[in-house]
Amino acid sequence: MFLRLKELIYMRETGVAYIFWCACLLGVCGVQRFYCGKYVSGIIYLFTVGLLGIGQLVDLALIPGMVEEKNLKYKLLHGSPNANMTNNQSVVINLGEQVASFMSSAQATTNQKSDIQIILQLAKDNGGSVSTADCVLATGKPVIEVKKTLTSMCTDGLLEVYNRPDTGAIVYRII
Repeated sequence: MFLRLKELIYMRETGVAYIFWCACLLGVCGVQRFYCGKYVSGIIYLFTVGLLGIGQLVDLALIPGMVEEKNLKYKLLHGSPNANMTNNQSVVINLGEQVASFMSSAQATTNQKSDIQIILQLAKDNGGSVSTADCVLATGKPVIEVKKTLTSMCTDGLLEVYNRPDTGAIVYRII
C-alpha cells in the first residue's frame, strides 16, 4: 500500500500539467515545465515569458510527452509495483562431453529468436536505437503487439524512450 501511495504522489498527470500551463495567462510562464522535471527550460520560460509566448503554444502539444517521459523515468528509477518482473535464473553444470550432446539438442529446439532478442539485435545494428516501425518490420508482428513488447522492455530496463532532436520522432534506445 505504501508503494502505491508513493507512486500516486510522485507520478505526474497530464491534466495537472495543462492547469499549470494556464498560469501563463496570469503572467507566470514555464510552471508546466517545472512540474515535468524540465527545470532549465522552466527557468528560461520564466524569464522570457514562455519564449515570447511561442514556447507556451508549442507546449500545448508537448505536455503529454513530457508527462509520459517523467513518469517513465520515475518507474525506471523506482520500479513499478504493477510491472511484470520476471527473473529467469539458470544453473550450468559441467559434465564434460555430456554437456556437448545436451547443448546441441537444446540449440536445435531454441534456434528461433524471441521478439526481444530481435529488437535488441536490431537496436545494436542501428547504433543503439530503433523506431516502432523498424521493430514491426523486423519481427513481422502487428503494431499493437510490438508496442506492448517495447513497453515491457522499457519497464524491464532494457530500453528507454527518446525523442530524436532533429525530427522529434519517438525512438527506443538501449540502456
